[in-house]
Amino acid sequence: MLTSLLIVAVLGQVSAQNVRPQIGYVYPPGGRAGTTADVQVGAYDWTPDMQVFVHDPRVKIELTGPAGEMILTPPPYWFGPKAGIAQPPLAREVPARITIPADMPPGPIRWQVANANGGSNVGTFLVSDLAEFIEPDKHVATLDLPNLPIVVSGRISKITEIDAYRFRTTVAGLVMCRLDDRLGQPFSGMLTVRDAKGTLVADAADTLGREAIVLFSASPESTYSIDVRDIDFSGDRGYVYRLTIEPGPRVVTTLPRVLARGKTTPVEVIGWGVATGALRLESITQSIAVPANATGEEYSFTFGTDGRHSRATILLGEVSDSLEPESNELSQRQLAIPTTLSGVLDRLDPVNQMHLDRYTVAAKKGESLRLKVEAARLDSPVDPSIVVLSAAGKELARNDDLPNTVDAAIDFKVPEDGEYEIQVSDYSGVKPSRTSVYRLLIENLESIVDFTLQAPDRLDISIGGQADLVVKTARRGTWDELISLKIENLPDGTSMPEVPAKPAPPVPTQGVKRAAKKSGSGEVKLTIAAAADAPAGSQLTTIVATATVDGRTIERRFGPVLISTTLKTRCKVKSAVQDGGRIVNRGTTYPADVLIERLEGYEGPIQLQMASAQQRQRRGIRGSELVVPAGVERVQYPVFMPEWLETSLTARINVIGVAQVADPKGNIRHVTGIMDGFIVMSLEGALLKLSHEPSGRIVTLADTIEIPLKVSRSVKLLEPVRVELVPDQDYPHLAFADPVNVSAQETTTTLTLRIGKDLTLVGKRSVTIRATAMQNGRWPTLSETLVPLVIQAQSNSP
Repeated sequence: MLTSLLIVAVLGQVSAQNVRPQIGYVYPPGGRAGTTADVQVGAYDWTPDMQVFVHDPRVKIELTGPAGEMILTPPPYWFGPKAGIAQPPLAREVPARITIPADMPPGPIRWQVANANGGSNVGTFLVSDLAEFIEPDKHVATLDLPNLPIVVSGRISKITEIDAYRFRTTVAGLVMCRLDDRLGQPFSGMLTVRDAKGTLVADAADTLGREAIVLFSASPESTYSIDVRDIDFSGDRGYVYRLTIEPGPRVVTTLPRVLARGKTTPVEVIGWGVATGALRLESITQSIAVPANATGEEYSFTFGTDGRHSRATILLGEVSDSLEPESNELSQRQLAIPTTLSGVLDRLDPVNQMHLDRYTVAAKKGESLRLKVEAARLDSPVDPSIVVLSAAGKELARNDDLPNTVDAAIDFKVPEDGEYEIQVSDYSGVKPSRTSVYRLLIENLESIVDFTLQAPDRLDISIGGQADLVVKTARRGTWDELISLKIENLPDGTSMPEVPAKPAPPVPTQGVKRAAKKSGSGEVKLTIAAAADAPAGSQLTTIVATATVDGRTIERRFGPVLISTTLKTRCKVKSAVQDGGRIVNRGTTYPADVLIERLEGYEGPIQLQMASAQQRQRRGIRGSELVVPAGVERVQYPVFMPEWLETSLTARINVIGVAQVADPKGNIRHVTGIMDGFIVMSLEGALLKLSHEPSGRIVTLADTIEIPLKVSRSVKLLEPVRVELVPDQDYPHLAFADPVNVSAQETTTTLTLRIGKDLTLVGKRSVTIRATAMQNGRWPTLSETLVPLVIQAQSNSP
């Protein structure tokens, strides 16, 4: 999902030219409260002048260094059946430091970045209160974890990669393993747990985009291994995850689901092993006191189970939910108006012999009722449906799914005085259990005075221009008084212009209010202007909405919204070839003719670089960074075309230009511009081919071996060739070799390999040998060959 969003974000900005920065991932993606974490941020199209904005002021995030080289998605995305798969954007990693206070509760930290081109998407960093373990960048063996409970930060960086961990349990009991795979480039994670003999204990896959959870009963003083991978064996450096392994029960839900602040209420905690610690679904009742000053929408509490302490979470509301009546008799299931009820679809209705719940409600003619069944925000498996029947059994209204959710709701105008039956059922197909919870809300719309806000998480305004922040208001109830909106903490140099006077509350002290539409829901455009002399900068802002109804003032706050003042792009980059592209040889560097048009009076240098998001699969196609001096309007931008590309392929690459510009306050900012179109290339055969005779090669640790090589050239390639060993990323001490030079008249050579001494190298290995020729002394032409080896231990090795 993030991949497609970023591609749309970049390609959709052609008319505006600027390329907004994006946050791809953070590694490690989490840390423990009270610590400082050094991380790498996967950054898309960042510039050196980034600003960081953390949504929680208690947390500090600071960038500690420049962006590294662009990281290409590794093989085998480049060739074979997976070569046509859409690939994630290309990241540059930026070092950063995140300082987390000791009193920070577990949960997500939201943050954004901005530069003179606009604000970014929202990034996430998870805080825990458990011990932390970070997967090393390079490892080949199963990793041993410290004592439980523990949280592992890792990533599936390559296709077919499987991360393996080993842990030990000291006592018998339940162990839960939970995988969060939605922290960077989203993937569908899979967990597999085996015992010390390799026998499968449990496995689970994230097929719904939530998380994968494995729960099993562990033996005392036993060792288990757990594997983490993608369901389809995909991989990318942005596939970061958090794996939590902890003993104890797994809480699934509670009844009631919502509690009021300042109240003490009996709560049934439902989950696996919550009462006895056994691997079965059960429940335990606890008396829960919610503090009157509890903040947020959730409240966590601990309870004792089998000598251990476990944690559960309930939702907070203005009133506590009532519980579904125990009796199935319809006469005992009459509800009042209003009602907020927690129910469970776990038993058969005696009349219909179906898993549905029936209630009655007495209503008067003309009343406007809203009947709603919630399940989505409860993390319930229920896909609810709601039906209203008359006293005679006639169906009057039905709803299954509301837009963008599985929840169901009906706005019902009562036709006559009497009792009406409400039926709640489940369309999910999931086997009913005590976890099939839902909330039934019955409200009289005429007595409700409330509303909600919805707005984007960012807005960019060009300096000297203006932009509209679209705020959606959704009223609950039938009231139609005006809603007044204002924005707090606007960036320097911005303001909200005056709007036509309307009957509304007094003008706020900061900004100018604008009234939302009367009746129902609506959209309001808050026009924000940036002065011609405003600096290029950003600020986290808050939208404040107020309404006065019958002398009562209601206030709602929404945010933060990152508002940025931006500079217009100073360049337009365009390929000089507009006829479908040029014929390019595989394995060569194509010097693409690119035209540079400077805008807004800018005359300085332009830096060209490969964009993070590309239109098509890259398969190893890459472009470098190139500085275009002042006054130069046409350059050759080098694009390398790997030798494995198909000759039937039409390749494209997208480039951005970056200029350093002073904003109206004299601050030097980096302004980007997207390429107008693409550099298009059609492939034909290679100019250079390096090969070796296929044969079994057996070599001993610390020994040497000679690899005969053949160098084949096209008649177009007259330059000498340099042959060298490519270092192995996973086994850097696998082999060593001195490079050799092959003249233009030679067609064969030999490379002598010196094998390393490390016993971990024993087994079937392979080395990559590369041949490089410099066309015209400037443009690299490459060819590689993979040589398999069988490495044996020395006779005197242990």
